[in-house]
Amino acid sequence: IVKHLDEYVIGQARAKKILAVAVYNHYNRVRANLSLEPPHEDTHGVSADQEDRNQRRSWINPPSEAPHKPNTDKPLATPAIPEEKTVYEKSNVLLIGPTGSGKTLLAKTLAEILKVPFSMSDATPFTQAGYVGEDVELVIQRLLQSCDYNVKKAEMGIVFIDEIDKIARRSDVHSASRDVSGEGVQQSLLRMLEGTTIHITDKSSGGQGHGRRNTSSGSMYGQGPPGKGETYTVDTSNILFILSGAFIGLEKTVQDRMAKGSIGFGASLRTIGKDSSHALQPNQPEPLSLVEPEDLVKYGLIPEFVGRLPVVASVNSLNVDDLVKVLTEPKNSLVAQYKGLFELSQIGLRFSKTALKRVAEHALEKKTGARGLRRIMESILLEPMYDAPGSYIRQVVVDSKVV
Repeated sequence: IVKHLDEYVIGQARAKKILAVAVYNHYNRVRANLSLEPPHEDTHGVSADQEDRNQRRSWINPPSEAPHKPNTDKPLATPAIPEEKTVYEKSNVLLIGPTGSGKTLLAKTLAEILKVPFSMSDATPFTQAGYVGEDVELVIQRLLQSCDYNVKKAEMGIVFIDEIDKIARRSDVHSASRDVSGEGVQQSLLRMLEGTTIHITDKSSGGQGHGRRNTSSGSMYGQGPPGKGETYTVDTSNILFILSGAFIGLEKTVQDRMAKGSIGFGASLRTIGKDSSHALQPNQPEPLSLVEPEDLVKYGLIPEFVGRLPVVASVNSLNVDDLVKVLTEPKNSLVAQYKGLFELSQIGLRFSKTALKRVAEHALEKKTGARGLRRIMESILLEPMYDAPGSYIRQVVVDSKVV
């Protein structure tokens, strides 16, 4: 998994490792838990045949009941089963890191590797049930849509919710209005994160894919009923939730917490060194890797919500060298994209190393992360993209003087 992530996402070695372990353990857990469950669905399909056989045995072969009595004693061997029956609970993941550092790209790439149903949502428009806005159940509805309303597939999918820090509890006590998009949404997500049964109603008045299902209703009876207002029951206990957010200002909370417990000369430095001795990374991205549940609670997440997110992966902000790699190394790198665009007009495009470094430095100054690289490249290449097509120009070279 990490090798595949390396092809698209630069840096973030620890976050990749945490995500890979979480996903691998999650699907091992799902397989183990499903193997323990009795096959309920098959028994419904064979129930008619079983009834016929039981009826035949009852009057054709009465003595055959005798051998069944010793068989009822065989469950004496079953006490070994409960010992092996370890029910594995899931570990949802929280990604923390600055904007443009690769959180969303990590989740997108993961979904492509695993080829499982994947839904991507934004927590900003979520509100408590009954208020104007999106209900949290919509994330499960999107998961169902991604696998054509196949409930079995959806129950083993991945739900990614971005901007989760936007539903933090408001600290302004003076406001008389109810916090319906903050703490209320966290309360709504609690049961879904832990594992519960959710009833999703397919409202065909709008939404993606509903029209397609209604038009091809004749061929869709195998997958799910195509009528209006159909209700699907989805169990979320095997769905992996990956939540991510920038959590602006959380570094200061961590630093304040670590500084409080220190008295004397250099005590805070020793505290930081002691806690982060396992990381051995540069000091700047350190605070986020030392986040504790109490810091997230202080930020505005309720304790019950934090308790359901046992895996916390911090994504570090990218430095200049990382941004240069983002420009050149991934499979869908920006340099490769722009070279391809120019090649469509039979024009070559080359960048000098110093030019790429200057682009990365500009992006770092703007504090927009890897997303800011495209804006800078667009402004640099505007004139060549305007002049070169249909002209005698066959080669465009970008050096540091232009940047």
